[in-house]
Amino acid sequence: MLRQAAAIAVLVFLAPAARGEIRVQDIARLQGQRTNKLMGYGLVVGLNGTGDGDKYSSTMRALANMHKRYQAPVLSDADLKGNNSVAIVAVEVSVPEFGAREGETLDVVVSVIGKAKSLAGGQLLTTPLQYAMLDPKDPATQQIYALAGGGIELPDALAPTRGVIRNGATLEADFFYAFIEDGAITLVLDDSHAGWTWSQMVARAINHAESEMALPTVVDAAGGRRVVYLDTATALGPKNVRVRIPSAELPSPAGFISRVLETELFMLPEQQARVTINRTSKSIAFTGTVTISPTVLQIPGFGTVSINGEGGAAAGPAGLVGLDTDKVGGARFEELLQTLSALRVSPEQMVAATEQLHKTGTLHAQLRYEE
Repeated sequence: MLRQAAAIAVLVFLAPAARGEIRVQDIARLQGQRTNKLMGYGLVVGLNGTGDGDKYSSTMRALANMHKRYQAPVLSDADLKGNNSVAIVAVEVSVPEFGAREGETLDVVVSVIGKAKSLAGGQLLTTPLQYAMLDPKDPATQQIYALAGGGIELPDALAPTRGVIRNGATLEADFFYAFIEDGAITLVLDDSHAGWTWSQMVARAINHAESEMALPTVVDAAGGRRVVYLDTATALGPKNVRVRIPSAELPSPAGFISRVLETELFMLPEQQARVTINRTSKSIAFTGTVTISPTVLQIPGFGTVSINGEGGAAAGPAGLVGLDTDKVGGARFEELLQTLSALRVSPEQMVAATEQLHKTGTLHAQLRYEE
């Protein structure tokens, strides 16, 4: 059953992508479309003896300052002796990728900084939140964007020093991102689709769909008129495509931006031949057409594999496995994987064989690793 499932997975993986079904928004995002972090330091109270304790000076100083702020000054360290119900924590909030408005509430993540053993039953006192990266020269980063507080939940009982407050932060100011600059938006291709060919294909598709928006009439030196084609989209690099917003739509650009993101790619580039090895799971994945030149491969603990040699696809008396093909350009990599899988070659041996093929230059693909 496992071999059948693997074969089905390979067939699905090798099926060509249907043309015209990939939209711009499937492989790219708007520059400026990103999450952002707000951060602060606060005090959690109400802990049942699992706090930092009176010997953790940072927490005790913060607690003493809070007493002073509310006109209840601590006269001596003895006033705080034995206090195990308070913990100092880091407070973080993620602002959504399209921003948020004043008054909206967001989830809060609270993490122990000191020696507290658990935040169970704790209450975060009202904590101001600012940009995670403060810039002394930029007043905007000094602004308080949200106030966080409330009862703490523990989503993971095995990690009691990290908690969540659902809708625990209230934005005190609008938090917007700038998507339009100089009358244009910039599309950023994701890493798996980055490349000169992909960016050019995206630009071509947008120009084809929006060509009627970019046909200005220009008066030449002789006084005649001629039509000059002006691209709406320009590929600036392997990851960036700049899209000019027509002047008529600048006052209300949402419709144009929506059309650009929903533009279908009518021509897709060939996928790059790439083999990826996961070091942890010892799994192998590949994209594009990966071929292997004729070679003889010795796999320790298994035997010999002859690629484009004699012998068919069955193990011979001498442990020889032949992968015979007449295809131009060599054998297909998936044929090798299927043959070795059917012969119960271990994942470690298959990874070693792939690395050996790449080292000898007979595997025609980029080799990458992931953990």
